[in-house]
Amino acid sequence: MSTIFNAAPTLCKIGDNLTEYLDELIEKSKSLGRNLYSSVSYKTTFSDPLALLEKLNLSNQPHCYFEKATDDFSIACGEYLAHQEFSGPDRFQLAKSWSTELLKFVEQAGDTPVAGSGPTLFLTASFESGSPGQSPSSLSVFLPKWQVVHHGGEHVITLNTQISPNSHADAIQQDLNNRLNSMMGLKHEKISEQLLQPTHLGKSKENFVYEEGVNQALEEINSGKVSKIVLARQLTFDLHSTLSPFVIAHALRAKYPDCHAFSLSLPDQGTWVGASPETLARIRGLSLRTEALAGSAPRGPSAGKDAQWGKTILAREKEVREHKLVIESIHRRLSSVGVTSLHEGLPRLLRLANLQHVRTPVQGKLPDGLHPFEVLSALHPTPAMGGTPRPPALTKLAEIEKAPRGLYSGVAGWMDSRGRAEFIVPIRCGRIQEHALTLYAGAGIVDGSIPRNEKHETDWKLQAMLEVITGSPNLPE
Repeated sequence: MSTIFNAAPTLCKIGDNLTEYLDELIEKSKSLGRNLYSSVSYKTTFSDPLALLEKLNLSNQPHCYFEKATDDFSIACGEYLAHQEFSGPDRFQLAKSWSTELLKFVEQAGDTPVAGSGPTLFLTASFESGSPGQSPSSLSVFLPKWQVVHHGGEHVITLNTQISPNSHADAIQQDLNNRLNSMMGLKHEKISEQLLQPTHLGKSKENFVYEEGVNQALEEINSGKVSKIVLARQLTFDLHSTLSPFVIAHALRAKYPDCHAFSLSLPDQGTWVGASPETLARIRGLSLRTEALAGSAPRGPSAGKDAQWGKTILAREKEVREHKLVIESIHRRLSSVGVTSLHEGLPRLLRLANLQHVRTPVQGKLPDGLHPFEVLSALHPTPAMGGTPRPPALTKLAEIEKAPRGLYSGVAGWMDSRGRAEFIVPIRCGRIQEHALTLYAGAGIVDGSIPRNEKHETDWKLQAMLEVITGSPNLPE
C-alpha cells in the first residue's frame, strides 16, 4: 500500500517551522530509494538581488545575475545544488532531458507569484557548441542552493536543499533558518561602498586584425556562399588590480536601464559581466517573445543629429538588408520547431546612452510540449551573432576569428518549474580572470560593408565597458 503524503505548504513565512513537512519529504525519499530536492520560497520585503549576491558570493563558486531596470526585474542565484554540463550539437536537447528528469524530484513549498521564483534552473551556453566530452563543457545548467528575485513590488527568496533517506528534518530546518537570517541581515545593505576607481589598462592583444578579417568575410559574401558573417573582436588586457564584477554591474545597470545587466561566473573560468541589449527568448505559458536587433549608430551630439543618425540606420540599404536577414531567419527557425502565429512589430529605435540600434519585436505561439531549451536550440546562434546561412557562416567566422568566444554571444538565462523563462545574448561584456580582462565587440558584415566603418562600430560597442572600467570611452593607446 502506497504512503499518502500531505500537500506542501502553499505559503511560507520567515520563521515558520517546516519540520513536519520536511519529515514527510524524508519519508518519501526513503520510499523512492533516491534523493529529492526541497525548494522553499519565502515572500520578503525589499531586497536587492545584486547586493545580496555580492555579500553571499564565494570565491570560484558559480553565480548568475540578471537585471533589466526598465522592467523593474532582477534575479540572482549562487552555488550548485544539482548541476550538469553538456557539449556537442545536441547539448540543448541533452539539457532538456536532464532538466525535465530533475524537476520531477523537486518538491516545492511556498507561493511563487513572480517569474523566476520557486524551483528555477539557470543555464549558460557558450557561442560554440563544442564536441562531446570536451573540457570545459559548452553548456552548464544547474539548480542553485539559493536565489532571490525582485519584480515590481514583490520579492521572493527561494532556498533549495537536497533531501536524502538519511536526512534529519531538524537539521534542515536549522539550516534554512541560518541561511534566511544571513540573507535577511543583508537585505538593506547597499552595493559595496568600494567606488569603481578608474583602472589603468595597457595596450591590448587582439585575436586578429579586424579590417583584414572584414575583407576576408566580404570575399566569402561576394562568392555567394554566405549573405552575412558576424565578426567579433577579443581585446585582452593584463590586469594588475582586482576588478569587482558586482561594482561594474551596478554601474552598468544604472547607465543602461534598457539593457540586461548581467554577471555570470563559472568555476575556474572567470566571470563575464556586461549590459546586453538583446533578449533571445522570453516565455510565459505558450507565448514567446524574441527580437531582431541589427544596425548600429552612435548617439548624436544634438537632438537633430541624433534623429538624423537614427533615421539613417532605419533607412540605409546596408542596415535594412542586415535587419531583414535576421528577421527572415528567426521566422524560418521558429517555424521549423512548430511555433505558430509568428508576427513582428514595426521596427523602432532602441536608444542607449552611447548607441542606437534598430529593434523589431517578434512574437509567436508555442505548440504544446515544446520545451524552452528547444526554442534556444532553434534560435542560437541568430544571424545577429553568427551570420546566415548558419553552417558556412560559422565555419568562416571560426577560421577568421581564430579564438573561441566562450559565453560572449552565447546564451544565458533561467527557466522556472512553471515554464516561465527568459534568456539573453551575453554581449557588450567583458570576461574577468585573475590576471586578465577580455573585452568583446562584434559587427555584422554584409554586401556593402566598409571595413573601416565596421571597426568603428565595434569601437562604439566597446565604450560601455571601457567607460565604467577606465573612466574613458576610448581604447588605451
